Amino acid sequence: MILEFWILCAIVTAVVAAVRGGHSLLWLLIGCFLGPIGILAAIFVPSLKSKDPSVAAKRQSEIDELAKPLREGDTKTVSAKPKDR
Repeated sequence: MILEFWILCAIVTAVVAAVRGGHSLLWLLIGCFLGPIGILAAIFVPSLKSKDPSVAAKRQSEIDELAKPLREGDTKTVSAKPKDR
């Protein structure tokens, strides 16, 4: 019975976070570890979605800046593929 409650808390945490613009898998794991406290954390963490266009644009630019090294093929990353010579 406790295990089912904990799993339910994890799912609810992931759904609440996804609705508020968070990463659902990350919040699912947080909900698995924290249970009902994870639900409260997902509710009280500031939403990533905003109706104010300037705030939304700022957050989107921050996300783009974080993802930039991944998209540009950062030369410092390690790859199992051999380089063409």
